[in-house]
Amino acid sequence: DILSVTGVVADCEISSIILPGVQGSFGIWPGHTPMISVLGEGVITYFTPEKKEIEIKGGFVKIQSDIVTVCLE
Repeated sequence: DILSVTGVVADCEISSIILPGVQGSFGIWPGHTPMISVLGEGVITYFTPEKKEIEIKGGFVKIQSDIVTVCLE
């Protein structure tokens, strides 16, 4: 899920996602280690399998049990 203060931005199955971390971009694939991270300004790129992009100002991401939840500013 990709969520913002105005509502759900995306709610779909993805094969991978690339996120703009505050110290550089990082990718998440199935089986990724659970984690929480702060996001910086940049572009989220995800594959459904088609490539989609969302420009963001920041937020955070939580990865747990192959579920990725992104909360945007």
